[in-house]
Amino acid sequence: MKDQMTGKKPRNMQIAVYALLLVLVLIAMFGLRYMVNRGPSTEESPIQEDTIHAAIVYGPDSYRVLTSEDGNDSITGINYHLLADLQDSLGVKVVLHPVIDRQSALNKITTGEYDILASLPADNYLKKNFLTTEEVYLDRMVLLQKRNPNGTLYARSALDLDGDTIHLEKGSSAKRRIENLQKEIGGRITIIEEPDLSEEYLAIKVANGVWKYTVVNEKTAQQMKDQYPDLVFSTPVSFTQFQVWVLPQGRDSLLNLINVYLKQRLNP
Repeated sequence: MKDQMTGKKPRNMQIAVYALLLVLVLIAMFGLRYMVNRGPSTEESPIQEDTIHAAIVYGPDSYRVLTSEDGNDSITGINYHLLADLQDSLGVKVVLHPVIDRQSALNKITTGEYDILASLPADNYLKKNFLTTEEVYLDRMVLLQKRNPNGTLYARSALDLDGDTIHLEKGSSAKRRIENLQKEIGGRITIIEEPDLSEEYLAIKVANGVWKYTVVNEKTAQQMKDQYPDLVFSTPVSFTQFQVWVLPQGRDSLLNLINVYLKQRLNP
């Protein structure tokens, strides 16, 4: 009887070992299946879609449609050409959405409707609430006005704006700059935001004498000067600023790819 009991112990131990091995094999199989079904992480696949939606600010230096004498249209602008080349660089389709209302475009960046907004002057507000790329180009904000009938300027410095009115593009960072300017000069400047007018059309309003002042990027003012020689933009209202593209928070992988592209494209 004792011998029979002794023979059963090794057999029971073998069964226990085989059962343990079977459990380990099953765990390994289910773990492998989970990893396969899960697929690569977001970090390993920075672009999950095959289309990038890019909002582009309408203006002479960014995106502009030109019509030749034969009626054929062509598109020009720094941001337009860079985004067109980005499509080839990343191997994805880039759909352009020309915008005038910058604040609305920023809202759509936040909700993910747009992947990129090109471009805006870099400031603390953008850096705090969005991802911003490397600098695309340099620019600064200038006060745009016409000379008064006696040939002098209405405003020769920012101090002369106290008590006056400025019309600005809605959502433009120029509003934050003018608000800070009020504090600096200790005065009051009335700001009227125009929701449906680009910088170009704001300049036209001033050139036609409808409004007294507006604030635009200097590159825009320089291009408008050829068509409207009476416009004067000798009064800066900001330091030179970097123009950057804006992306939603959380798109760090796409931001890294775009920064690599911009460095190669702008600094060959």
